[in-house]
Amino acid sequence: MSKPVDFAVIGRGMMGSACARYLAENGASVALIGPDEPADRITHSGPFGSHHDQGRITRRLAHDADWARFSSRSIDRYVDLETRSGLEIFTASGGMMAGPRAGPGSDFTQSFLRVADALDIPHEHHNDTTLPGRFPEFTFPPGTEAAWEASGGTINPRALRDAESLLASKASAEIIPQAVTALRQNRLHLADGTTLAAGHIVMATGAYAHTDDLFPARPEMRVYARTVAFAEVDETEAARLAQMPSLIFIPEGLAYDLYLLPPIRYPDGKLYLKIGGEDESPLLTNRSDITTWFQGDGNAQVGETLLTHLRTLMPDLAIQSTHTGSCAVSFTTTGYPYIDRLSDGLTLLTGGNGAGAKCCDELGRLGAMVARGERIQAEGYETDFRAVLA
Repeated sequence: MSKPVDFAVIGRGMMGSACARYLAENGASVALIGPDEPADRITHSGPFGSHHDQGRITRRLAHDADWARFSSRSIDRYVDLETRSGLEIFTASGGMMAGPRAGPGSDFTQSFLRVADALDIPHEHHNDTTLPGRFPEFTFPPGTEAAWEASGGTINPRALRDAESLLASKASAEIIPQAVTALRQNRLHLADGTTLAAGHIVMATGAYAHTDDLFPARPEMRVYARTVAFAEVDETEAARLAQMPSLIFIPEGLAYDLYLLPPIRYPDGKLYLKIGGEDESPLLTNRSDITTWFQGDGNAQVGETLLTHLRTLMPDLAIQSTHTGSCAVSFTTTGYPYIDRLSDGLTLLTGGNGAGAKCCDELGRLGAMVARGERIQAEGYETDFRAVLA
């Protein structure tokens, strides 16, 4: 049995790693627990993490004021994280949100424009007249309005998680690359047969918070199996798209938004644009469902639909090859993260709602505050972060 710690954070994802860093840098003894990224996802039996990827959109713009605050505060700390960790996290390619001026989806458009104005987020407002000249790589449908911000772009979720973990370790947090197999009061049982006692436990296990038996009361969440599609481009095409922003947009005829990332280099050395977004997709209700989904490559039909939207938006895109991948997204009942101190010994930190990666540093900071028993009502948010439990 290891020496007892003040805090054990279960889940080495983006929120959990950030939470562990803030706890450790505040002087607490901390254990950050969770397995490494699998070397072979096809044979790996779990757990998995959607942050095992090279690209996520980051932006201050949002359809909701609190989500804009989460991301703005996190973006403001990227430079510090990069400087202190030595890792490259953020690429400032600009970020844009676009949608219809009227009809289905116009509520989305008006929401992000309203939030941008209300929070004084520096941005350019574009429409049919200005979009073609400003963003010639895109062909938007008639009646589109958009907001573009210079401070948006992309993050490398692997690098961001690693930076949080590295700085947590520098602050004397212990990193334990094991899965937790059982939780009995304040004692954690690990996959290697060892145990660990903690004064307080933070559950930051993402989708598994809803599907695992570790948690004494299941949070109300919907965990969806999502497909992402990748379009490979060569060096010449990537250079042509050097000024391409990350994009959240509603294609013509859809009532929901898709997301698109500019060319990013992946571990295989190739450059890919990534597109994703679905209105409805299969629910993942247990650990076996999640494992089976992540061992595969998503839904080929969904992938082809996404690529059709990409070709419509970027008709001149010179694509070398395409493939699909699997992802999962967790939506809470409230639409906001659950950051709730459920007892003197347990805090819940989960619920990215499809937008948590870019905000993970702020969400981890709030999680650390709640775990320490501090009040976060004065942090300037409208939501109270309370968890809805089954």
